[in-house]
Amino acid sequence: MKISSNGDERELLLRLQHNDQEAFRAIYELYAPRLAAKLIQLLRSEELAQDILQDIFVKIWEIRQAIDPDLSFVGLLYKMAANLSKNAYRKSMYDKALYASFEEDLGYNPIEDSLNQSDAKAILDAALNTLTPRQKEVYVMHKMEGRSYQEIAELLKISSSAINHHIQEAGKKLKMALKNQYLELIILLIPTFLKK
Repeated sequence: MKISSNGDERELLLRLQHNDQEAFRAIYELYAPRLAAKLIQLLRSEELAQDILQDIFVKIWEIRQAIDPDLSFVGLLYKMAANLSKNAYRKSMYDKALYASFEEDLGYNPIEDSLNQSDAKAILDAALNTLTPRQKEVYVMHKMEGRSYQEIAELLKISSSAINHHIQEAGKKLKMALKNQYLELIILLIPTFLKK
C-alpha cells in the first residue's frame, strides 16, 4: 500500500490499533528503510541498527492501541530510535568498562579458557537445538556469523521480514532455554571477552 498523505498514515494507524497485521506490515515497509539508514548513521553498525529497528517495531506492535493517530508518528519513531540508540551506546560503554576492570583482576589461563569455552559452547548448542532448523540457520547466520539481512535474504531466498520473524522467534526461544543458565554462561565466557 502506497502512502500518499497524512490521511493514509492516519488510516493505517487506526487499523493498527485494531490489530490489523497488514496495516502493521505497510507501516513497517514505509518507515523501516529510512529508520534503518538513520540508525546505521547514528550507530555505525548495521547489525546493531537492525537489532534496534526490530526492537522499535516490536514495541510499536505492543503499544499499538495507545498510539495517537493525530500526533506525528515519524516523531514517535525517531524518539524511540534516539532513546534505544542512547541505551545501546551506554550499555556498550558500561560493558567495556566492566571488561576492563575484570582484565585487571584476572590472569590468563589457556587451559581454563579452553574448558570454559567448551562448556559455554555446549550450553549454547543445547539452546540452539531448541530452535526450528530455519530459525537456527537464520539466527546463526545473523548473530554468530555477522551476516546482514540482505546477505541472508540472497542466500536463503527469503524476505527481510521473514528473517526478522525468525530472529525474533529464535530470540524468544533462546531466552527461555538459557533462562536458568544465563549467569553460568556469562561467567564461563568472561575470559573470552577479556581477550578481545
